[in-house]
Amino acid sequence: MRLPPISLRCDCGTSASVPYGERWTCPECGKTYDTTSIPRADVDELAAGVRRYRLLTLGPPLAAAVVLVPLAVLVDVSWGFMLFFLTLAYGLFVLPRIRRRARRHVRESTSRWTLEHE
Repeated sequence: MRLPPISLRCDCGTSASVPYGERWTCPECGKTYDTTSIPRADVDELAAGVRRYRLLTLGPPLAAAVVLVPLAVLVDVSWGFMLFFLTLAYGLFVLPRIRRRARRHVRESTSRWTLEHE
């Protein structure tokens, strides 16, 4: 999986998303920012959090579908309705908590990054 882009905001207010390891020059004022000044371990930790979030959001509904769709086809259609309600409940009650936790993790891990222009 590729690393998530890093959002940069110049002192003049211009912002951009830049991949890790690249330099960005502000088109307005010409200041240059280097993303390699961010420790690689921090970026890897952030990428692991993104992977974990994707797994937690897509994994359980897909696992339920793998079990319940064949039951709906082979046994009874009511298993399909069960899949619908389980996925709906997961989206309404579980995913908001996962999103809040993921946002908090990103905020805490990126708050210490302050890039200075060169």
